[in-house]
Amino acid sequence: MVEVKGDRGGGKVYRDLRADILRLNLKPGSVIDEAKVGERYSVSRTPVREAVILLISEGLVVRDGRVALVAPLNFDDLPKIYDALVMSSRIVQRLAATNRTDADLARIRKAMTLFERACDTGNGIERGDTNTEFHMAIAEAGRNTYFTSFYERMLLTASRLSHACFADRHAPGSDPEARHALETHLKTTMQQHLAIFDALLRQDAERADRLAVEHQQLSFSRLKAAIFKTSMKGAEDLNLELEQRDTAIFPS
Repeated sequence: MVEVKGDRGGGKVYRDLRADILRLNLKPGSVIDEAKVGERYSVSRTPVREAVILLISEGLVVRDGRVALVAPLNFDDLPKIYDALVMSSRIVQRLAATNRTDADLARIRKAMTLFERACDTGNGIERGDTNTEFHMAIAEAGRNTYFTSFYERMLLTASRLSHACFADRHAPGSDPEARHALETHLKTTMQQHLAIFDALLRQDAERADRLAVEHQQLSFSRLKAAIFKTSMKGAEDLNLELEQRDTAIFPS
């Protein structure tokens, strides 16, 4: 998430709109009426436009002429998104393993701890934000702003897809089997985060590269199961595509 100081004006508008987009309270493709948003927060159009500009920079909002729209979600693009995340993850983790400093490691460790806390006490948006912070701390340690910017956009795209699949499915009192699946997924995620951190600590670029692929496989396998749960054929086809991409799109 873009850092915005203060709780009034553009900062609060940005945070609230962002949360609504990620929670799908604002549906993909819906119009963001700047005048109504300004009335809601009792601010002029300038702070609203500032918030919209920040959201556009994150890929969460797009412009259609003079109209601001919530960026669309297309589940048909899942294999392409997987490609982009695997490739960028491998690059940023290799760069981070090579270029990280002790200060970088401290920031990565702090972000990792915040994610672990969110897994215990936070909601899905908090988990998503802290997970993104962890991966962005790694990307920033790589010292390449071009990859960092692209990687953040892809992380947010994947986060929206994930929330679209799993929103409200793991609230208290929901299906125990679903809750167990989520707990297992989060436990494995935390274990992988630790392994990634260790690879960066040891400046092992090859291991960091391999772990990047494994980590994206974990996330996208869960997404794939949710999207294609009613179509075993579709799941098998996508599984084959993703497995082929692991070795073909960016060979070691």
